[in-house]
Amino acid sequence: MDTLPFPRRQGLALHQELHARPALPTRSPCVVSYWVHVGMSEACAQAALWALCQSVGTEPPAADQRHARVAGPHWVLKYERHGEFVSWQVSRPMAPTPWPSDDTQAREALMRASALSELPAAFREALRADDAGALLAATHVVVIDAQGSDELIGRCRSALRSGSASTHEDLAPLMGAFIGDARAAALFTALQLGPDGFVRFVLLDFGLPPDQLAREAQRLCEIEAYRMLAMQGFPLAQAESATLGTLEQRLQATMDAMVNDDQRDDSEAFRTLTTLAAEVEHAAARTRYRFSATRAYHAIVQQRLSDLREQRMQGIQTLSGFLARRFAPAMAFCESTDRRLTDLGERISRALSLARVRLEAQREQGNQELLRALAERQHQQLRLQQTVEGLSVVAISYYALGLVGYVAKALGHWPLLAAWLPSNETLVGLAVLPVVLGVAWGLRRLRH
Repeated sequence: MDTLPFPRRQGLALHQELHARPALPTRSPCVVSYWVHVGMSEACAQAALWALCQSVGTEPPAADQRHARVAGPHWVLKYERHGEFVSWQVSRPMAPTPWPSDDTQAREALMRASALSELPAAFREALRADDAGALLAATHVVVIDAQGSDELIGRCRSALRSGSASTHEDLAPLMGAFIGDARAAALFTALQLGPDGFVRFVLLDFGLPPDQLAREAQRLCEIEAYRMLAMQGFPLAQAESATLGTLEQRLQATMDAMVNDDQRDDSEAFRTLTTLAAEVEHAAARTRYRFSATRAYHAIVQQRLSDLREQRMQGIQTLSGFLARRFAPAMAFCESTDRRLTDLGERISRALSLARVRLEAQREQGNQELLRALAERQHQQLRLQQTVEGLSVVAISYYALGLVGYVAKALGHWPLLAAWLPSNETLVGLAVLPVVLGVAWGLRRLRH
């Protein structure tokens, strides 16, 4: 074995891990008690196991061990640490006794049956610690040897129904069915909490093999445990459904405002949609794990019910039929709330994309208007510049003609030139056109 490569060793360890946790040995008559703690710390579970092992004189399991089995004088306990809960299961044989002739006495005997009475007090006290978490699900499975006693079916039904009639428990109908191949066992339950906080199943054994009987008891325990674990998502779905209703109304109001072109404010709509998207993501973050766990637990319950292979009993509804009417709608509501949350996120994402496109279109329109304003202003500046240039030609020409006048006056004082030169005013008048044209040509050249 030491020469095996690591992947083979790892596979061997997983193989041993899976086969180290079979169902507890169950032989009728006996009672199997199963309960689940949510939020129990590892230290509390180890302390309880230590107290149990110390009471029976066995070696306690390792600190990091996630499952263990402890055998006592008249009982066997199995401990398992799962992802978010800790389960405890105890199997204890019962002394064979004849079925009471009175229905009330039979019901009281069934209601008193428990495997917890044999457990050490130190162990039960350790489970009451502050860090023991919350007891979420608890089940007693009372297994009765009914081989050769077919009339026990009717007597058991009569005893369980007599208790409901005497206490007016109209909301807790009796359920039952034949289970296993060839109707090898019969199941009865009301899925009602007893005085000790446990739900009870009565299992009439007509000849099941011990290993199959153990599996049937294990399935019943797990159906109740995973049903309650799955139901943890239902209050959350109810709370989130109200929140989603508010978010959907805000989204609808925002979309209505975006559709109304006369009163639209896309920037405000974009800010509102961004806030809605953040709130939806926050809701998804706080619910995704619980809804995913609810979906997984529901699938386990469905699988365990299928494995029971229920066969209808005349005049009584099956356990799967009852759960399909009471439990399945709650799971459907959780599923629809999860889908509704996802759908709302997608709708907000599409609305955000639309608002972003509209904002970009508005921004582009503003940019075009700004460019048109800049072009108009530039055109005005050009016309102003041309006007200034025209005025500059006049001003420069005026000063140039003034210089021409001064030159003409100076030349008029020369006798030789004064005889044939025209007057000063004539010279200035003749120079106007050439000066103006020359100044205009020079400024044009300078501008180019």
